[in-house]
Amino acid sequence: MKSKYKIILILIAALVMRLISLNQSLWMDEAISATVVKNYNLLEIITKFAPADTHPPLYYLLLRFWSGLFGLSEISLRLPSVIFAVMTVYVVYKIGLIYFKKVAIWTSVLLATAPLHIYYSQEARMYSLSTLLTSLVIYLFLKKRSLLLSLALFALSVTDYLPLFILLPMWVYHFGSRNKKETTGFLLTHVPFISFLLFWSPVFLLQSRSTSSYLAKFPAWKSVLGGAHLKDLLLVWVKFILGRVNFGQIEIYVAIVIITSLIVTMPLFRALKYYKKVNILWLWLVFPVITAFAGAFFVPGFAYFRLIFVLPAFYLLIAYGITKLRFGQWFFMLFLIMNIVFSAKYLFDPSQWREDWRGAVKFVETRLQPDEKVLVAYPEPFTPYVWYAKNNNVIPFSSVNYEIENSLYTLDYLMDLTDPARINYQHLKDLGYLNSQVYNFRGVGQIRYWKVIR
Repeated sequence: MKSKYKIILILIAALVMRLISLNQSLWMDEAISATVVKNYNLLEIITKFAPADTHPPLYYLLLRFWSGLFGLSEISLRLPSVIFAVMTVYVVYKIGLIYFKKVAIWTSVLLATAPLHIYYSQEARMYSLSTLLTSLVIYLFLKKRSLLLSLALFALSVTDYLPLFILLPMWVYHFGSRNKKETTGFLLTHVPFISFLLFWSPVFLLQSRSTSSYLAKFPAWKSVLGGAHLKDLLLVWVKFILGRVNFGQIEIYVAIVIITSLIVTMPLFRALKYYKKVNILWLWLVFPVITAFAGAFFVPGFAYFRLIFVLPAFYLLIAYGITKLRFGQWFFMLFLIMNIVFSAKYLFDPSQWREDWRGAVKFVETRLQPDEKVLVAYPEPFTPYVWYAKNNNVIPFSSVNYEIENSLYTLDYLMDLTDPARINYQHLKDLGYLNSQVYNFRGVGQIRYWKVIR
């Protein structure tokens, strides 16, 4: 079968896999995306929302335009990420063709079935878009298409900050080569995105101050953002292989990690032997991870999902290494089976899915009495609860009038970060409340029902 037909079938398979279980409940960050595009117009996203966020606005602007055409359902909100992901598979195929046709086909198959890529292909956030743009930047850089490269770099800078670390591999690769004649043209590709960053710098400073203020108020949140710890670094490796799945018992999980790690390292070591031929891929994979890890000593934010933009390099190197192994085709089949198993574990096992706010809110609202409230240990109602709620019945602990509340509900969600000592629960007990019922929902945690003891 010709390569053009193979890639078409691969792209169809990639699309089909990403449409499975797409109708999950929105989780916290996705609900923020949904709320933004519902409540703000294009100009307000830039002027009102962006200063309080931690990302540039392009993804939200695209999602606002998309939702205006196709609505605000879970599937509609996630479809742009699905489309970006399928496009990434094709761009990675084109990068692979620079080396060998077999590298192109095998890489595109592996990325199409990659568990971590599938997971974030189904998320109404900017990570799928930034991965596409990063891959496009590398492709255009290697093909020396300066005008398109400058546009891709600009689009990437307007989408996310961390993927701009891809500039380091490009600089090292370019200035480490013997040919310096194209340096002027290469530097000119930086003009559009540098101009944007200079224009955007006041907003970026506002975002930084907002984040610093939040971390000062809730210091434990640094652990969620990700720090410069060995565990966080190892988690990048593990999640790149397994995706976001768990296997219950820790012993089983560790055994799977060890076995799969041994398998993955073989083609990677083989690709390392041919470093000079694939050095840009190694630089793409390693430099952003090291730089982000070093930066986390000063600013928290090192997390595997924020580094998904280097995942294509991971699979390109694996595919290249497999072509150099004696039984490469068997290794490729083994990798494909691993990807399918871990992806299927996520796609078909609801316990692996995102936070079930849709189910949790529906459960509470079917039981909530007119005089009852839902309390949270957070400065404001959780965005996904508000998104799915039909009534405005969620308030912070600090706003409740306990004198008129005979019964109420509370959410444990994020309480380990905002009230780790459970001071609010102790206050309820001191006022005579008894935690009479506890309900659990995936990702949301425990929902408690309290009644006053007379």
